[in-house]
Amino acid sequence: MQRVVINAAGMEKRTALLDNEKLIECAIHRPTEKPLTGNIYKGKVQKVLPGMQAVFVDIGTDKNGFLHKDDLPAYQQLSEDDKKKASISNLIREGESILVQVSKEETGDKGAKLTGLISFTGHLLVYFPFTPHIGISKKIRESQRSALQTWGSSVLSGAEGLIIRTGCEDFPEQEMNHELENLRRQLKEAEKKSAGKKAPALIVQPPFFYPLLERWLNANVEEIVVDDYDTYNLVKEYAASYRNPYSVKLYNEKEPLFHKFGIDVDIEKTLSPLVWLKNGSFLYFNVTEALTAIDVNTGKFTGKKDRSKTVVETNLIAAKEIMKQLRLRNIAGMIVIDFITMQSNEDKEQIIKAMREEVRKDSSTMVLHGFTKMGLFEMTRKKERPSLLETLAEKQSHMMDGYILRSETLYFKMERLVKEYTFEDVEALWIEVPHHFSEWMQKNPDKLKVIKEQTGLVLFLSAGSSNREIIVRQSGKENEVRSRMLKDSD
Repeated sequence: MQRVVINAAGMEKRTALLDNEKLIECAIHRPTEKPLTGNIYKGKVQKVLPGMQAVFVDIGTDKNGFLHKDDLPAYQQLSEDDKKKASISNLIREGESILVQVSKEETGDKGAKLTGLISFTGHLLVYFPFTPHIGISKKIRESQRSALQTWGSSVLSGAEGLIIRTGCEDFPEQEMNHELENLRRQLKEAEKKSAGKKAPALIVQPPFFYPLLERWLNANVEEIVVDDYDTYNLVKEYAASYRNPYSVKLYNEKEPLFHKFGIDVDIEKTLSPLVWLKNGSFLYFNVTEALTAIDVNTGKFTGKKDRSKTVVETNLIAAKEIMKQLRLRNIAGMIVIDFITMQSNEDKEQIIKAMREEVRKDSSTMVLHGFTKMGLFEMTRKKERPSLLETLAEKQSHMMDGYILRSETLYFKMERLVKEYTFEDVEALWIEVPHHFSEWMQKNPDKLKVIKEQTGLVLFLSAGSSNREIIVRQSGKENEVRSRMLKDSD
């Protein structure tokens, strides 16, 4: 059984996918002006780079987006011969306005990756207004593919294209026609809105849960649980649009939703580079900006068989857990795995086979390159949004294996903690927070004011010794809390 859990009651929105009550994927959405995957903007071309065959596009955010020639509608509509000769300078000019969609979010110093080949996603179809191609899900039976291809060719015109998703396997033609018209209508609405806006401008921003539910919802999902009434209504409306509507439940218990399902604990574990395996061996994740290196170590496991069997057994367990951790932590880019050395090609093939099975469970695109001559395993995983580690923590030497929790992470954590006390008869809280977060709050006094206005509680903050913990030292009447704090500060 799978369950989607949506924590939308605070400023920070968190969405999690559970499988048999275990967290397998999580996404965090914070109030931000940064471009999010799926957003559509009316952008303005700032600079054309013939050497890179790309352009920088101002979309109204701090960093310009990056758009490659291959992602321009004008380029895709050329013949194959003309594509070989085409230069981006002849396809787009500085100062020109263009409708673009975010295909990859900002990371580090890099701006968002953009595409002019915008798409609109439905349950059955993905509609591309400017990409004349028909793709069919690989999961659809061969016997159905010809009929679906014929249908796609008959309903498209001009530069239109489609991806026909797995849900079309039984060929629900009437529903497919209806959804295609709805997706075309979304395009017209976006173009109409764009015509009335001056670049740069945000044109379309899907609800935070939309891209995730599109990826996660399948026959194994039994329910969606939401802890915010307005979001619950939006999700319920969305879930009802499926042929077999999903059950959506409103959670209104006192205990925080992510705490109820143990998700907070699992998220905390992703901040550690060390992952223990069930047989006493362990993994160590070394995440850098360029790549992620993963070391497999036998640890406490010595095995009762000969060494080669012990090594293969450990590597098999490690391979499956690594693939789960990549999805859970949302690690992407280049990945190198140092498995325990195996001499036999048959043993190595067992590892590759186990990893291929796990790839099918992950909706992100992965490529397994295999073992190098040095015995290292190489693979890549497509990056669409920052990893959990990037979102929650920042690099800092000598702390938490080189990381401390971001002040933004601690701020939203504090908001959730304070809201728990709105169920009690208290006026004020004395909260001990990490020193770097205390300094950040002093520089951003409006942040504290927001939480006070939301909860009606008076908050007193003081710096503690922990770099990660937020602790309520005292709660009660305002004068009592103030007196206790002053007394302990003497």
